[in-house]
Amino acid sequence: MSLFSKSEGFVINGGVFNAVAGDLNYSNGEREGQDTRLEILYQTAVTGASHDAEQRFPPPNCYPGTRIQILEILKTWINNDNKSTSIYWIYGAAGVGKSAVAQTISETFAQGTATGRLAASFFFSRADSARNNLSLFFITIAHQLAISPVLGRHLGNSIDFAIRQKRNIVHAALEHQFQELIVKPCSKLRPEEWKSLPRLIVIDGLDECLDIASQERLLSIIRQSKTSTPPLPFHFLICSRPEPRIRNAFSHPGFRLILDCNDLGDSFESGKDIANYFRDEFGRIRQEHGRAIAHVESDWPGDAIIQQLVQRACGQFIYATTVLKYVGDYHGLPTERLEIIMNITVPEDFDSPYPDLDLLYMQILSMCKNRDLLLHVMGHLLKSDPEIYFNSRYEQKTTHCIEGLFFLQKGKASTLFFGLHSVLIIPEDDHKSITIRHASFVDFLTDRKRSGKYYVDIDLMTRHEQIALYLLKRITYSIKNTHKLSR
Repeated sequence: MSLFSKSEGFVINGGVFNAVAGDLNYSNGEREGQDTRLEILYQTAVTGASHDAEQRFPPPNCYPGTRIQILEILKTWINNDNKSTSIYWIYGAAGVGKSAVAQTISETFAQGTATGRLAASFFFSRADSARNNLSLFFITIAHQLAISPVLGRHLGNSIDFAIRQKRNIVHAALEHQFQELIVKPCSKLRPEEWKSLPRLIVIDGLDECLDIASQERLLSIIRQSKTSTPPLPFHFLICSRPEPRIRNAFSHPGFRLILDCNDLGDSFESGKDIANYFRDEFGRIRQEHGRAIAHVESDWPGDAIIQQLVQRACGQFIYATTVLKYVGDYHGLPTERLEIIMNITVPEDFDSPYPDLDLLYMQILSMCKNRDLLLHVMGHLLKSDPEIYFNSRYEQKTTHCIEGLFFLQKGKASTLFFGLHSVLIIPEDDHKSITIRHASFVDFLTDRKRSGKYYVDIDLMTRHEQIALYLLKRITYSIKNTHKLSR
Protein backbone atom coordinates (compact mmCIF):
# COMPACT_ATOMS: atom_id res chain seq x y z
CA MET A 1 0.00 0.00 0.00
CA SER A 2 1.46 3.39 -0.99
CA LEU A 3 1.44 6.49 1.18
CA PHE A 4 -1.36 9.04 0.49
CA SER A 5 -3.01 6.68 -2.03
CA LYS A 6 -5.40 8.45 -4.44
CA SER A 7 -4.80 11.79 -2.71
CA GLU A 8 -4.53 14.99 -4.73
CA GLY A 9 -4.66 18.76 -4.54
CA PHE A 10 -2.29 19.37 -1.65
CA VAL A 11 1.38 20.15 -1.03
CA ILE A 12 3.65 18.94 1.80
CA ASN A 13 6.98 20.61 2.55
CA GLY A 14 9.63 18.76 4.60
CA GLY A 15 8.69 16.08 7.11
CA VAL A 16 9.48 12.43 7.77
CA PHE A 17 7.25 9.72 6.31
CA ASN A 18 7.49 6.06 7.26
CA ALA A 19 5.65 3.19 5.59
CA VAL A 20 4.12 0.86 8.19
CA ALA A 21 5.67 -2.15 6.46
CA GLY A 22 9.09 -0.64 6.97
CA ASP A 23 10.10 -0.64 3.32
CA LEU A 24 10.50 3.13 3.04
CA ASN A 25 12.13 5.67 5.30
CA TYR A 26 12.61 9.02 3.61
CA SER A 27 13.68 12.15 5.40
CA ASN A 28 13.80 15.29 3.31
CA GLY A 29 15.26 17.35 6.12
CA GLU A 30 17.92 14.72 6.74
CA ARG A 31 19.05 14.75 3.12
CA GLU A 32 19.29 18.54 3.17
CA GLY A 33 21.40 18.32 6.32
CA GLN A 34 23.78 15.91 4.65
CA ASP A 35 24.08 18.14 1.60
CA THR A 36 24.87 21.07 3.89
CA ARG A 37 27.61 19.14 5.65
CA LEU A 38 29.16 17.96 2.41
CA GLU A 39 29.04 21.58 1.31
CA ILE A 40 31.75 22.16 3.94
CA LEU A 41 33.98 19.82 1.95
CA TYR A 42 33.03 21.47 -1.33
CA GLN A 43 33.84 24.95 -0.05
CA THR A 44 37.25 23.77 1.20
CA ALA A 45 38.30 21.20 -1.41
CA VAL A 46 40.61 22.12 -4.28
CA THR A 47 38.20 21.63 -7.17
CA GLY A 48 40.94 22.49 -9.67
CA ALA A 49 43.05 19.49 -8.66
CA SER A 50 41.08 16.71 -10.35
CA HIS A 51 41.87 15.27 -13.77
CA ASP A 52 38.73 16.79 -15.30
CA ALA A 53 38.94 20.25 -13.68
CA GLU A 54 38.19 23.24 -15.89
CA GLN A 55 41.10 25.06 -14.24
CA ARG A 56 43.54 22.60 -15.83
CA PHE A 57 42.02 22.78 -19.32
CA PRO A 58 43.54 21.88 -21.67
CA PRO A 59 45.32 19.22 -19.62
CA PRO A 60 48.51 17.50 -20.80
CA ASN A 61 47.79 14.23 -22.53
CA CYS A 62 49.72 11.49 -24.26
CA TYR A 63 49.78 12.16 -27.99
CA PRO A 64 47.95 9.39 -29.90
CA GLY A 65 50.30 6.54 -30.69
CA THR A 66 52.91 7.55 -28.09
CA ARG A 67 53.77 6.08 -24.69
CA ILE A 68 52.05 2.86 -25.73
CA GLN A 69 54.38 0.60 -23.75
CA ILE A 70 54.14 2.35 -20.38
CA LEU A 71 50.39 2.89 -20.77
CA GLU A 72 49.88 -0.82 -21.41
CA ILE A 73 52.01 -1.70 -18.38
CA LEU A 74 49.91 0.58 -16.18
CA LYS A 75 46.60 -0.63 -17.62
CA THR A 76 47.59 -4.24 -16.95
CA TRP A 77 48.59 -3.36 -13.39
CA ILE A 78 45.34 -1.47 -12.73
CA ASN A 79 43.13 -4.20 -14.21
CA ASN A 80 44.86 -6.98 -12.27
CA ASP A 81 42.69 -7.58 -9.21
CA ASN A 82 45.19 -10.10 -7.83
CA LYS A 83 48.30 -7.93 -8.01
CA SER A 84 50.69 -8.07 -5.08
CA THR A 85 51.68 -4.40 -5.33
CA SER A 86 49.21 -1.61 -4.62
CA ILE A 87 51.39 1.44 -5.35
CA TYR A 88 53.01 2.31 -8.69
CA TRP A 89 55.59 5.09 -8.86
CA ILE A 90 56.32 6.63 -12.25
CA TYR A 91 59.32 8.95 -12.10
CA GLY A 92 61.42 10.92 -14.55
CA ALA A 93 63.11 14.24 -15.24
CA ALA A 94 61.24 17.48 -15.92
CA GLY A 95 59.23 17.49 -19.11
CA VAL A 96 59.39 13.79 -20.01
CA GLY A 97 55.60 13.45 -19.90
CA LYS A 98 54.71 12.19 -16.42
CA SER A 99 51.63 14.41 -16.13
CA ALA A 100 50.49 13.36 -19.60
CA VAL A 101 50.66 9.71 -18.53
CA ALA A 102 48.78 10.46 -15.30
CA GLN A 103 46.12 12.40 -17.22
CA THR A 104 45.70 9.71 -19.88
CA ILE A 105 45.35 6.98 -17.27
CA SER A 106 42.85 9.10 -15.30
CA GLU A 107 40.71 9.67 -18.38
CA THR A 108 40.94 6.03 -19.44
CA PHE A 109 39.72 4.77 -16.06
CA ALA A 110 37.34 7.61 -15.17
CA GLN A 111 33.98 6.64 -13.73
CA GLY A 112 31.33 6.54 -16.40
CA THR A 113 33.65 4.74 -18.81
CA ALA A 114 33.61 1.00 -19.46
CA THR A 115 36.79 0.71 -17.38
CA GLY A 116 35.68 3.05 -14.58
CA ARG A 117 38.19 2.19 -11.87
CA LEU A 118 39.26 5.75 -10.98
CA ALA A 119 38.20 6.75 -7.46
CA ALA A 120 39.94 10.14 -7.19
CA SER A 121 42.82 12.21 -8.55
CA PHE A 122 45.00 15.10 -7.41
CA PHE A 123 47.36 17.01 -9.70
CA PHE A 124 49.84 19.14 -7.75
CA SER A 125 51.17 22.37 -9.30
CA ARG A 126 53.85 24.61 -7.83
CA ALA A 127 52.41 27.64 -9.65
CA ASP A 128 49.01 27.24 -7.95
CA SER A 129 48.84 28.22 -4.28
CA ALA A 130 45.96 25.79 -3.74
CA ARG A 131 47.80 22.86 -5.33
CA ASN A 132 51.40 23.37 -4.21
CA ASN A 133 50.91 22.14 -0.65
CA LEU A 134 49.37 19.24 1.24
CA SER A 135 46.94 21.17 3.46
CA LEU A 136 43.79 20.37 1.45
CA PHE A 137 44.84 17.08 -0.12
CA PHE A 138 42.75 14.70 2.00
CA ILE A 139 39.80 17.10 2.11
CA THR A 140 39.86 17.12 -1.70
CA ILE A 141 40.14 13.34 -2.02
CA ALA A 142 37.31 12.86 0.52
CA HIS A 143 35.13 15.30 -1.41
CA GLN A 144 35.72 13.43 -4.66
CA LEU A 145 34.83 10.14 -2.97
CA ALA A 146 31.68 11.61 -1.41
CA ILE A 147 30.30 13.00 -4.69
CA SER A 148 31.40 10.03 -6.80
CA PRO A 149 28.45 8.55 -8.72
CA VAL A 150 29.56 5.08 -7.61
CA LEU A 151 31.55 5.42 -4.38
CA GLY A 152 29.33 8.22 -3.07
CA ARG A 153 26.51 5.73 -2.52
CA HIS A 154 28.78 3.64 -0.30
CA LEU A 155 30.95 6.27 1.43
CA GLY A 156 28.88 9.47 1.38
CA ASN A 157 26.94 8.80 4.59
CA SER A 158 30.07 7.82 6.53
CA ILE A 159 31.96 10.91 5.36
CA ASP A 160 28.92 13.00 6.27
CA PHE A 161 28.89 11.39 9.73
CA ALA A 162 32.56 12.27 10.25
CA ILE A 163 31.84 15.92 9.46
CA ARG A 164 28.77 15.89 11.74
CA GLN A 165 30.89 14.54 14.59
CA LYS A 166 33.64 17.10 14.09
CA ARG A 167 32.69 20.23 12.20
CA ASN A 168 36.26 21.57 12.28
CA ILE A 169 37.67 18.43 10.65
CA VAL A 170 38.87 20.59 7.74
CA HIS A 171 41.31 22.24 10.16
CA ALA A 172 42.48 19.04 11.86
CA ALA A 173 45.89 17.45 11.41
CA LEU A 174 46.31 15.69 8.07
CA GLU A 175 46.69 12.28 9.68
CA HIS A 176 43.41 12.80 11.55
CA GLN A 177 41.62 13.95 8.40
CA PHE A 178 42.87 10.85 6.62
CA GLN A 179 41.61 8.54 9.34
CA GLU A 180 38.20 10.15 9.81
CA LEU A 181 37.32 11.06 6.23
CA ILE A 182 38.88 8.18 4.31
CA VAL A 183 40.09 5.21 6.38
CA LYS A 184 37.07 4.85 8.69
CA PRO A 185 34.42 5.32 5.97
CA CYS A 186 36.23 2.75 3.81
CA SER A 187 36.39 0.27 6.68
CA LYS A 188 32.58 0.14 6.80
CA LEU A 189 32.56 -1.92 3.59
CA ARG A 190 33.43 -5.60 3.43
CA PRO A 191 36.42 -6.68 1.27
CA GLU A 192 34.01 -8.46 -1.09
CA GLU A 193 32.16 -5.20 -1.74
CA TRP A 194 35.36 -3.40 -2.74
CA LYS A 195 36.08 -5.87 -5.55
CA SER A 196 33.50 -4.23 -7.81
CA LEU A 197 34.18 -0.61 -6.79
CA PRO A 198 36.62 2.02 -8.18
CA ARG A 199 39.86 1.83 -6.21
CA LEU A 200 42.47 3.81 -8.18
CA ILE A 201 43.79 7.12 -6.83
CA VAL A 202 46.10 9.08 -9.15
CA ILE A 203 48.56 11.55 -7.62
CA ASP A 204 50.63 13.61 -10.06
CA GLY A 205 53.47 16.06 -9.47
CA LEU A 206 54.22 15.20 -5.85
CA ASP A 207 57.55 17.03 -6.24
CA GLU A 208 55.56 20.23 -6.93
CA CYS A 209 54.40 20.23 -3.33
CA LEU A 210 56.71 23.04 -2.17
CA ASP A 211 57.22 21.83 1.40
CA ILE A 212 59.63 18.93 0.90
CA ALA A 213 58.78 17.47 4.31
CA SER A 214 55.13 17.25 3.22
CA GLN A 215 56.13 15.05 0.29
CA GLU A 216 57.61 12.50 2.68
CA ARG A 217 54.68 12.95 5.05
CA LEU A 218 52.13 12.01 2.39
CA LEU A 219 54.11 8.95 1.32
CA SER A 220 54.45 7.91 4.95
CA ILE A 221 50.68 8.16 5.48
CA ILE A 222 50.02 6.12 2.33
CA ARG A 223 52.63 3.50 3.27
CA GLN A 224 51.20 3.04 6.76
CA SER A 225 47.67 2.72 5.39
CA LYS A 226 48.74 0.01 2.95
CA THR A 227 50.75 -2.00 5.49
CA SER A 228 48.13 -1.87 8.25
CA THR A 229 45.54 -4.58 8.91
CA PRO A 230 43.27 -4.42 7.05
CA PRO A 231 45.03 -2.34 4.40
CA LEU A 232 43.31 0.63 2.78
CA PRO A 233 41.50 -0.75 -0.30
CA PHE A 234 42.78 1.90 -2.72
CA HIS A 235 45.62 1.51 -5.23
CA PHE A 236 47.86 4.51 -5.88
CA LEU A 237 49.51 5.69 -9.09
CA ILE A 238 52.06 8.35 -8.09
CA CYS A 239 54.01 10.41 -10.64
CA SER A 240 56.89 12.70 -9.72
CA ARG A 241 60.46 13.65 -10.38
CA PRO A 242 62.97 11.41 -8.61
CA GLU A 243 63.89 14.03 -6.01
CA PRO A 244 66.18 12.79 -3.20
CA ARG A 245 63.59 13.05 -0.41
CA ILE A 246 60.96 11.25 -2.48
CA ARG A 247 63.45 8.52 -3.39
CA ASN A 248 64.37 8.25 0.27
CA ALA A 249 60.73 7.91 1.31
CA PHE A 250 60.10 5.16 -1.24
CA SER A 251 63.20 3.29 -0.05
CA HIS A 252 61.53 2.60 3.32
CA PRO A 253 61.35 -1.17 3.99
CA GLY A 254 57.58 -0.90 4.28
CA PHE A 255 57.32 -0.16 0.55
CA ARG A 256 59.39 -3.15 -0.52
CA LEU A 257 56.53 -5.60 -1.08
CA ILE A 258 53.82 -3.16 -2.16
CA LEU A 259 55.66 -0.91 -4.65
CA ASP A 260 56.24 -1.08 -8.40
CA CYS A 261 58.21 1.68 -10.13
CA ASN A 262 59.40 2.72 -13.57
CA ASP A 263 61.63 5.45 -14.96
CA LEU A 264 59.75 7.28 -17.73
CA GLY A 265 62.90 7.89 -19.75
CA ASP A 266 64.67 6.51 -22.77
CA SER A 267 63.74 2.97 -21.80
CA PHE A 268 60.28 3.58 -23.26
CA GLU A 269 61.46 4.74 -26.71
CA SER A 270 60.70 8.38 -25.97
CA GLY A 271 62.91 9.47 -28.90
CA LYS A 272 60.79 7.49 -31.35
CA ASP A 273 57.58 8.86 -29.83
CA ILE A 274 58.85 12.44 -29.99
CA ALA A 275 59.86 12.01 -33.65
CA ASN A 276 56.36 10.80 -34.53
CA TYR A 277 54.89 13.68 -32.55
CA PHE A 278 57.01 16.18 -34.51
CA ARG A 279 56.04 14.65 -37.89
CA ASP A 280 52.32 14.71 -37.19
CA GLU A 281 52.29 18.20 -35.71
CA PHE A 282 54.43 19.74 -38.46
CA GLY A 283 51.91 18.24 -40.87
CA ARG A 284 49.13 19.99 -38.97
CA ILE A 285 51.06 23.29 -39.05
CA ARG A 286 51.55 22.98 -42.83
CA GLN A 287 47.82 22.47 -43.24
CA GLU A 288 46.68 25.21 -40.86
CA HIS A 289 49.00 27.90 -42.24
CA GLY A 290 47.99 27.03 -45.80
CA ARG A 291 49.02 29.65 -48.33
CA ALA A 292 51.57 31.30 -46.01
CA ILE A 293 53.87 28.29 -46.42
CA ALA A 294 52.45 26.81 -49.63
CA HIS A 295 55.92 26.98 -51.17
CA VAL A 296 57.52 24.49 -48.75
CA GLU A 297 58.06 20.81 -49.49
CA SER A 298 55.20 18.46 -48.66
CA ASP A 299 57.33 16.76 -46.00
CA TRP A 300 58.64 20.01 -44.48
CA PRO A 301 60.78 20.29 -42.45
CA GLY A 302 62.16 16.85 -43.38
CA ASP A 303 63.56 13.96 -41.36
CA ALA A 304 67.02 15.51 -40.89
CA ILE A 305 65.59 18.53 -39.06
CA ILE A 306 63.21 16.37 -37.06
CA GLN A 307 66.06 14.13 -35.90
CA GLN A 308 68.05 17.19 -34.81
CA LEU A 309 65.06 18.39 -32.80
CA VAL A 310 64.65 14.94 -31.25
CA GLN A 311 68.30 14.98 -30.16
CA ARG A 312 67.84 18.42 -28.63
CA ALA A 313 64.72 17.25 -26.78
CA CYS A 314 66.74 14.62 -24.86
CA GLY A 315 63.57 12.70 -24.07
CA GLN A 316 61.64 15.80 -22.98
CA PHE A 317 58.20 16.03 -24.54
CA ILE A 318 57.93 19.56 -23.15
CA TYR A 319 60.75 20.66 -25.48
CA ALA A 320 58.86 19.27 -28.48
CA THR A 321 55.56 20.79 -27.32
CA THR A 322 57.12 24.21 -26.78
CA VAL A 323 58.89 24.18 -30.16
CA LEU A 324 55.66 23.27 -31.94
CA LYS A 325 53.60 25.90 -30.15
CA TYR A 326 56.24 28.52 -30.96
CA VAL A 327 56.58 27.52 -34.62
CA GLY A 328 52.84 27.12 -35.13
CA ASP A 329 51.84 30.45 -33.56
CA TYR A 330 49.57 32.36 -35.96
CA HIS A 331 51.44 35.59 -35.23
CA GLY A 332 54.54 34.39 -37.09
CA LEU A 333 55.70 32.54 -40.18
CA PRO A 334 56.42 28.88 -39.32
CA THR A 335 59.44 28.58 -41.62
CA GLU A 336 61.08 31.67 -40.10
CA ARG A 337 60.34 30.57 -36.55
CA LEU A 338 61.73 27.10 -37.12
CA GLU A 339 64.87 28.64 -38.61
CA ILE A 340 65.27 30.72 -35.45
CA ILE A 341 65.03 27.55 -33.35
CA MET A 342 67.53 25.67 -35.50
CA ASN A 343 70.02 28.55 -35.30
CA ILE A 344 70.11 28.40 -31.51
CA THR A 345 73.44 26.92 -30.45
CA VAL A 346 74.53 25.96 -26.98
CA PRO A 347 77.69 27.84 -25.86
CA GLU A 348 80.44 25.62 -24.49
CA ASP A 349 80.38 27.38 -21.13
CA PHE A 350 76.58 27.25 -20.78
CA ASP A 351 75.97 25.52 -17.45
CA SER A 352 72.50 23.97 -17.42
CA PRO A 353 71.03 20.49 -17.01
CA TYR A 354 68.65 21.29 -19.91
CA PRO A 355 70.63 23.60 -22.22
CA ASP A 356 68.43 23.32 -25.32
CA LEU A 357 65.22 23.83 -23.37
CA ASP A 358 66.67 26.82 -21.52
CA LEU A 359 67.86 28.49 -24.72
CA LEU A 360 64.45 27.87 -26.25
CA TYR A 361 62.79 29.60 -23.29
CA MET A 362 65.22 32.52 -23.64
CA GLN A 363 64.37 32.86 -27.32
CA ILE A 364 60.65 32.96 -26.54
CA LEU A 365 61.07 35.53 -23.76
CA SER A 366 63.19 37.72 -26.03
CA MET A 367 60.02 38.39 -28.03
CA CYS A 368 58.82 40.64 -25.21
CA LYS A 369 60.00 44.25 -25.57
CA ASN A 370 59.42 45.27 -21.93
CA ARG A 371 61.54 42.76 -20.05
CA ASP A 372 61.46 44.48 -16.64
CA LEU A 373 57.67 44.72 -16.57
CA LEU A 374 57.35 41.15 -17.83
CA LEU A 375 59.56 39.82 -15.04
CA HIS A 376 57.54 41.73 -12.42
CA VAL A 377 54.33 40.27 -13.83
CA MET A 378 55.84 36.77 -14.01
CA GLY A 379 56.86 37.11 -10.38
CA HIS A 380 53.25 37.94 -9.60
CA LEU A 381 52.00 34.89 -11.51
CA LEU A 382 54.50 32.65 -9.73
CA LYS A 383 54.00 33.96 -6.22
CA SER A 384 50.53 35.43 -5.82
CA ASP A 385 49.82 35.58 -2.09
CA PRO A 386 46.20 36.01 -0.93
CA GLU A 387 47.37 37.66 2.28
CA ILE A 388 48.60 40.77 0.48
CA TYR A 389 45.10 41.58 -0.76
CA PHE A 390 42.16 42.89 1.16
CA ASN A 391 39.95 40.21 -0.40
CA SER A 392 41.61 36.81 -0.62
CA ARG A 393 38.89 35.57 -2.96
CA TYR A 394 39.83 38.15 -5.58
CA GLU A 395 41.30 36.34 -8.59
CA GLN A 396 44.86 37.61 -8.87
CA LYS A 397 46.16 36.03 -12.06
CA THR A 398 43.80 37.47 -14.67
CA THR A 399 44.67 40.00 -17.35
CA HIS A 400 42.12 42.33 -15.76
CA CYS A 401 43.79 42.10 -12.34
CA ILE A 402 47.31 42.47 -13.73
CA GLU A 403 46.40 45.65 -15.62
CA GLY A 404 44.89 47.16 -12.49
CA LEU A 405 47.62 46.03 -10.13
CA PHE A 406 50.51 47.12 -12.34
CA PHE A 407 48.89 50.38 -13.40
CA LEU A 408 48.59 49.40 -17.06
CA GLN A 409 46.29 50.75 -19.72
CA LYS A 410 43.47 48.50 -20.88
CA GLY A 411 44.88 46.02 -23.40
CA LYS A 412 48.50 46.56 -22.32
CA ALA A 413 48.78 43.14 -20.67
CA SER A 414 47.75 41.44 -23.90
CA THR A 415 50.55 43.19 -25.79
CA LEU A 416 52.97 42.32 -22.98
CA PHE A 417 52.18 38.62 -23.40
CA PHE A 418 52.33 38.77 -27.18
CA GLY A 419 54.43 35.86 -28.43
CA LEU A 420 54.36 34.00 -25.10
CA HIS A 421 51.49 31.63 -25.85
CA SER A 422 53.92 28.73 -26.15
CA VAL A 423 54.76 29.01 -22.43
CA LEU A 424 51.57 30.58 -21.01
CA ILE A 425 47.90 29.70 -21.33
CA ILE A 426 46.23 33.09 -21.82
CA PRO A 427 42.40 32.95 -21.92
CA GLU A 428 40.42 35.21 -24.24
CA ASP A 429 38.34 36.23 -21.23
CA ASP A 430 40.22 38.92 -19.27
CA HIS A 431 38.66 37.67 -16.04
CA LYS A 432 40.01 34.12 -16.29
CA SER A 433 43.37 33.14 -14.84
CA ILE A 434 46.58 33.01 -16.83
CA THR A 435 48.44 29.76 -16.18
CA ILE A 436 51.95 28.51 -16.90
CA ARG A 437 52.03 25.57 -19.28
CA HIS A 438 54.72 23.52 -17.58
CA ALA A 439 56.66 23.36 -14.33
CA SER A 440 59.96 23.31 -16.25
CA PHE A 441 59.33 26.95 -17.21
CA VAL A 442 58.94 27.82 -13.53
CA ASP A 443 62.19 25.96 -12.78
CA PHE A 444 63.93 27.96 -15.48
CA LEU A 445 62.65 31.37 -14.35
CA THR A 446 63.50 30.82 -10.69
CA ASP A 447 67.04 29.49 -11.24
CA ARG A 448 69.39 32.45 -11.70
CA LYS A 449 72.13 30.30 -13.26
CA ARG A 450 69.79 28.98 -15.93
CA SER A 451 67.69 32.04 -16.75
CA GLY A 452 70.29 34.79 -16.38
CA LYS A 453 68.70 38.14 -17.27
CA TYR A 454 65.27 36.49 -17.20
CA TYR A 455 65.58 35.43 -13.57
CA VAL A 456 62.43 36.04 -11.51
CA ASP A 457 62.86 36.72 -7.80
CA ILE A 458 59.91 35.21 -5.96
CA ASP A 459 61.17 36.08 -2.49
CA LEU A 460 58.04 36.94 -0.51
CA MET A 461 59.47 40.16 0.93
CA THR A 462 60.47 41.33 -2.54
CA ARG A 463 57.01 40.52 -3.88
CA HIS A 464 55.36 42.44 -1.04
CA GLU A 465 57.54 45.48 -1.71
CA GLN A 466 56.73 45.41 -5.43
CA ILE A 467 53.00 45.05 -4.82
CA ALA A 468 53.10 47.84 -2.24
CA LEU A 469 54.86 50.09 -4.74
CA TYR A 470 52.27 49.47 -7.44
CA LEU A 471 49.41 49.93 -4.99
CA LEU A 472 50.95 53.21 -3.84
CA LYS A 473 51.11 54.39 -7.45
CA ARG A 474 47.49 53.41 -7.88
CA ILE A 475 46.39 55.34 -4.80
CA THR A 476 48.44 58.40 -5.83
CA TYR A 477 46.88 58.35 -9.29
CA SER A 478 43.37 58.13 -7.80
CA ILE A 479 44.04 61.04 -5.44
CA LYS A 480 45.31 63.20 -8.30
CA ASN A 481 42.23 62.44 -10.40
CA THR A 482 39.93 63.18 -7.48
CA HIS A 483 41.71 66.48 -6.89
CA LYS A 484 41.32 67.47 -10.56
CA LEU A 485 37.61 66.67 -10.55
CA SER A 486 37.03 68.73 -7.40
CA ARG A 487 38.38 71.89 -9.04
